[in-house]
Amino acid sequence: MFRFQSPEYLWLLLAVPLITGVFLWYWNRRRRALDRFSDRELIDHLAPGINRRLPWTKFFLLLASFPLLAVALANPQWAAERQEIKRRGIDVIIGLDISNSMLAEDVQPSRMERARYFATALVDELVGNNIGVELFTCTSLMQAPLTTDYAFVKSVISAAGPYQISAQGTNLGEAIDRAEQAFEEESANHRALILISDGEDHDGSAAAAAAAAHGDGLLIYTVGVGKQEGSFMPVTLNNGRKDYVRTPGGGPATTNADPATLERVAASGGGTYFPLSGDSQALAEAIRKRVDLIEKQEFESQAFSTYDSFFYYFLAPAFLLLLLDFGLGRKDRRKAKNFEL
Repeated sequence: MFRFQSPEYLWLLLAVPLITGVFLWYWNRRRRALDRFSDRELIDHLAPGINRRLPWTKFFLLLASFPLLAVALANPQWAAERQEIKRRGIDVIIGLDISNSMLAEDVQPSRMERARYFATALVDELVGNNIGVELFTCTSLMQAPLTTDYAFVKSVISAAGPYQISAQGTNLGEAIDRAEQAFEEESANHRALILISDGEDHDGSAAAAAAAAHGDGLLIYTVGVGKQEGSFMPVTLNNGRKDYVRTPGGGPATTNADPATLERVAASGGGTYFPLSGDSQALAEAIRKRVDLIEKQEFESQAFSTYDSFFYYFLAPAFLLLLLDFGLGRKDRRKAKNFEL
């Protein structure tokens, strides 16, 4: 199998026609200037050491070396050996609450920002497992399927916000049911759901849903963010003005974090409740240690190849051409005749 290790350097080949165009422009301009100065035969008498073909020879030597250097920088490689790599891990879905209550600023900078930062740290800790992202309010959305593309997973988390689901409210039971449907059947007993929320639940079915999911082999961990004291939920309107989420009566609505609900969900789901109140990195490590206790499954084998590089086959002739180009003097007529094209 052939490949270029750094194919972006091949874009340098586009400079070849540009260099050619610049040289032709310069040559034509120089020739017109000489024609205005004197007759060509007279110039030969005035400057007998000038070789008219030598600049072309030097130009072609330089031009030939350029694509060779570009290919050498791209480092052409050929597969030398195939290796089978087996990966073990579990399926993990991170459920992120994006309801309006997560806009509260009772923790700084806001519940939503703290939750996103923690979820990103959690992805880094869970590398090696299949990770998916579920966003939920009173309904839920699998925004990232189970994958090992962790950069994509983190980009989904960083963009998460209430604007992504118009229906508001929080239904933890719905989030658990939707996450359970996203797991493959063969991953039973090798799966975990980590819910990050303030705990407000407008349905009340979360504990029952967690118990049913745990009976099917799912472990549920909950992470609580926010304080139990009432807090307003600031929003930015379309005109840029700052306001608050309001009740039907017009007054600012308040939200209260409910860790007790998250504790019941974790207990029913066979997991543990964690408050997000201190060091996010330390908490992510603590959850990773719990997840590591879950029996791993073997994922599909992945074939990798070791590659041999062959850049020197292009680098050596490029240097020889450049040395030859630099070694040709503009007035060395005798050497020039030996290398004229």
